[in-house]
This record gives sequence, structure tokens and C-alpha cells, in this order.
Amino acid sequence: MQEMPTAVVVGAKFMPHAVAIQRWLSSLSFRVYTTQDTVGVELGGALKNPLAVGAGMIEGLGLGINTMAALVTRATKELMKLCTAMGGKAETISGLAGIGDLMLTAFGDLSRNRTCGMRIIQGEKLEDILATTTVEGVPTAEVAMHFGQLCGLQDELPIFTAVAGILAGTMKPEEAQQFLMGRPLGSE
Repeated sequence: MQEMPTAVVVGAKFMPHAVAIQRWLSSLSFRVYTTQDTVGVELGGALKNPLAVGAGMIEGLGLGINTMAALVTRATKELMKLCTAMGGKAETISGLAGIGDLMLTAFGDLSRNRTCGMRIIQGEKLEDILATTTVEGVPTAEVAMHFGQLCGLQDELPIFTAVAGILAGTMKPEEAQQFLMGRPLGSE
């Protein structure tokens, strides 16, 4: 086994519990950070999945690194908005449990979510993909839209909306591009 360095975050309600896990698991190749923001850790870990499906769609369409960077950057903003609206902390989403996990899942060759997005764009049916592999981003896309509506953010989550629409079959990829790029212009 290669000991490639990596880092994770462990969330616990009580910091002494998180610190105990941190000390137990940490090594020179496995660095563990702690937080009491269990909501942010859980939401970041779940909600990044449909965004990674979207990244796979970008990859499958061959739209290039500039488009991918734009998608992931804007997806990070949506992830932050939704997670903080649901009680997570911005600093958690800015760290390993949010942006870090999104990057791994959006760019990693072993990511089932990214691969699902690529396969859909290549013409495979979602049902066929789900018959052979678990893709957490598929059901989570619908959940993200539901929570977005509950938080009054339905108009502020265009990437979640586009991915959920493509997965549900209510939006075609070319319609998603028009939807995303044709939105009213604004400032960052």
C-alpha cells in the first residue's frame, strides 16, 4: 500500500470526541482536522455529489478546462449558499468537507458521480447506469432542489437546477447550457 498523503475532517458535536478520533487516526500520511460543525460536514459530503455529476457532464461534452473551472467555481458558491442556509458554517464548506470533497469528486477518475455525468452525455440511459453502480448524486440532486425551495434559494441554485433537470429528464444538456449561460447577468 502506498502511503500517499491526504487530509480529511472529522466532525463531532463534542470537540473532545473529534480530537480523540483525530489523534487515533492521524499519521504522517493521513492528516485529520476537527470541527464541531457536523451539519456542514454532512451537507458538504452529500451535496457535492450532484455537482460532481455536472462536472462529469462538462467532461463528457468535451467543453474543456475553462468551462470546468467555471462550473466548479460557481458550484462551490451554490454549495456554500445551500449549506449555510441549512445551518452549516461557511468555513466548513470552504475546507476539506466542502470544496475539498467537491474537487475530489468532480475531478477524480474513480468518482462514480463524475463518471455518471460522462456516461449520460455519451448517451447511456440513467436507469442502465444505476443498475450497475451506486451514484449518490442522482437522488441527492432532487433532495438539493427540495432543500433549496425550503430555504427560498430555488432561483439561486442554477447548477443544481440544471443537473437535477438533466437527471430527471426534464432538461436536455443543450437546454442546460442555454439555461445557465442565458441567465440575467450579475456581479460576483
